[in-house]
Amino acid sequence: MIVCSCTMITSKDIAEAVSALRTADPFVVLTPGSIYRQLGKRPSCGSCLPLITKLMVAYDEEGPASAASGSPRSPFEER
Repeated sequence: MIVCSCTMITSKDIAEAVSALRTADPFVVLTPGSIYRQLGKRPSCGSCLPLITKLMVAYDEEGPASAASGSPRSPFEER
């Protein structure tokens, strides 16, 4: 799922960024800015920041296995 159409960030990108940040530092404070920095991008219009925040929190709660599986489940999909 495309999360940011300005910079073409997908939900998979966010899951991988969360996993990489947690692997590097398990106590890091995750923010949308840290996700963008991890991906080497910058926000443009900012309308995606609330969704990035929700996905970031959801993937962080699921743990590293969700990002490592290759197809992270969106927290908005029904179980």
